[in-house]
Parts: sequence; structure tokens; C-alpha cells
Amino acid sequence: MENLIIFFLFFIIFEAFLIITIQILKKDFKWLLNSEDEFPQFSKERLNKFYKESYDPIMGWDRKKNKTGFELGKKKTFFQISKKGYRGKSRFKKTAISVFGDSFAFCRYVNDDETWESYLENKLRSNIHNYGVGNFGLDQSFLKFLKYKSNIKSKIIIFNVVPETIARINSYWKHYREFGNILGFKPLYELKKNKFILKKMPLKRNSTQEQIYRIIPYIKKYDIFYKSKFLKYKFTFPYSFVFLKNLQYFLNIIPNLVIAKITGKKSYLNNAVSVVLKKNIKDSHMMYKNPYYFEKLKSLIFYINDTLKKKKFHMILVISPQLLDLTEGDYNSVSKFYKQIGKRISCIDLYNKIRDKEFKKYYYKDIYGGHLNKLGNKFISKILFNHFKNKKII
Repeated sequence: MENLIIFFLFFIIFEAFLIITIQILKKDFKWLLNSEDEFPQFSKERLNKFYKESYDPIMGWDRKKNKTGFELGKKKTFFQISKKGYRGKSRFKKTAISVFGDSFAFCRYVNDDETWESYLENKLRSNIHNYGVGNFGLDQSFLKFLKYKSNIKSKIIIFNVVPETIARINSYWKHYREFGNILGFKPLYELKKNKFILKKMPLKRNSTQEQIYRIIPYIKKYDIFYKSKFLKYKFTFPYSFVFLKNLQYFLNIIPNLVIAKITGKKSYLNNAVSVVLKKNIKDSHMMYKNPYYFEKLKSLIFYINDTLKKKKFHMILVISPQLLDLTEGDYNSVSKFYKQIGKRISCIDLYNKIRDKEFKKYYYKDIYGGHLNKLGNKFISKILFNHFKNKKII
């Protein structure tokens, strides 16, 4: 009886400690979830800025046309979006290639003349229009192609995405996988009886917080990550059970956050962020072993390829590994998947091309996975140029 009382007292103390600690720490760390995150707060200012600067009714978000901007990494880098929607300026008479994809297509943290597209342009003496958008999945990249197809002059279309696209195409609201990304509403392709059905962007322009709350129950039904990930890591009473079920994960995060809070040292906060991002990469690699996920991605790739063929375009799929793809997880299943894809369509998985070199020198190391730097983009442009030359594509 005495032991039971001691256990019960310990449980109450530990539970109270977790509840208070999580509430304090989550203010600086969006990846700690509790009941508040089911219906997060959308400030008017943040919503208005999103609707004005990023909202897109088809893809979810996009870079606005005829705009300039900059990004702050180790140094400030600049980009320009043309009035026709692609990055940079046309410098040549002909346009050979149009590129759609995520931040590795857009090329974050480098200037307009330091993207792999810009370096490849110089080799081909022809324009390469860059329509890449950060955090896009292959699904959104395809929808952007469809939006712009009537203005595209090139016959070659490159889709450049990271391996994590296998996860991105299954998100309907990014918040359920990328915790805290509460404005990451997007469309979703559902595969039913070997046919794709598009569930359109659920968020309407200028929706208020109350209107957003009304669509959340609908989104939960179709976003697979709500149950498989969001609920798994969301703290609900008893917090102790959630903590113990994900013991290693939280033991790697919470102590770092506590030390960061006490000392004010950002390095400990970055350590906690790194735990989350590494887990995301490892999870995405595991998805390539799951028939549900890899069959959907494979079907989507072939669906896009078939659609482009009918419109007389030639599709090339380029897979760019993030730095964490090279240092974490098990890439074998990823390599195997894209090797099979390459038997049917033009597919270039850059993993082995980069992995065999001193790969870290090609990346701008940031806590969010690592993007290619100027040297990395130069290297990629050489690989693609040699591929086009050997295959006599251009």
C-alpha cells in the first residue's frame, strides 16, 4: 500500500512537472504540442500578410510575380521574381528548359546568378526558367506547371524535388507533420482505384480564424499525418504516457530546451530543432519501404509524365538530397525506388553523385536540413549538362 501511495505521489509530481514544463517550453519551440495546437491562434496581422504576400488558391502559397526579395543566411542573398512568375531574368533568345519544384529548384540562400539553373544556362546558352517554390511537394509543383503551361516555351520540363516529397504529397495541412506550420494549407491528390482525385486548396482567401476553425475537422479526415504523427506527439492527459511512449525522442529534445531556457544559449535550441528535422528525414526514408506511400508517389510521377507527354513535353525528374539525407537515415530504399522509376522515365537521383565527393562542401549548413551553396549548384549544373549531352536531350 505504501509503495502504491509513493508511486501515485511520484506520478502526480511528474505529471505536474511535465504540464508546466511543456507549457513554458512550447512558447519558444513550436514542435511541442498540446491541446492548444488542435485549433491554433491565427493573428489578423499574420493572416493578412500571408494573403497579401504568399497565398495562392491553387497551390496553397507561391512567390508573387514582379517582386524582389532577400534571404538571411550567413550573408544576405537576393532574388527577383519576373512578371511572368519565374526567378531571375531571361538572358538568351531561346528557352530550353522550365523547372518546377521545391526550395532546391528555387535554390535558397544564393543569388539569382548562383542557382544551378543559372550556371546551366551559361553552358547551354539558353534560358532556363525557374518556377521553384520552397516546401512544395511534387503535387504542388505539378499544379504550378498546369497553371503556367500555356506560357511555357520550352519542351523540356524538369521537376526538381527532395526525397522528402514522398511525405509532402500526403499533407493537406502542413501543421500535422511540420508542427507549427499553421499557414501551410495545400491541395491533396487522393489515389482511388488507380485514379487521382484532387482535393482542392481548403483555405479560401481572406478567411478569418473562425472560418479556418470550421474547415479543420474536414482536413483531419484526409490528412494521414493527423493520426499517424500529430496525435502521436501531442501531449494530452496523462502527459506521462505520451512522454514514455516517445521516450527517446523527448529525452533528446526537452533537456536541450531546458538548458537553452536557463542559459540563453541558442545552440541548445538548435540541438532540439535538429532532433525534429533528423526524425523527419528518417521517417521519410522509411516511407519508401511502405507500399501505401511509395505506390502513391510512383503513380503520381507516372501520372504527371503521361500528362506532359500528351501535351508534347519531355519530363525529367531530378531528386536533390538535403544534407540530412546524406548524414541520417537509410537511403537504400530511396535509391532503389528512383532506380525503378528511371526505367520508365528520365530520372536523375543526385545522391550518389554528391555522396561520393566531399559532400559537405557543397552545402550551406543551416538547421533546416542544408541547402546547396554556390559551389554545390555549380557541381549540379555540370552533372545535368553531362546528362543532357550523353543522352542527346539538348
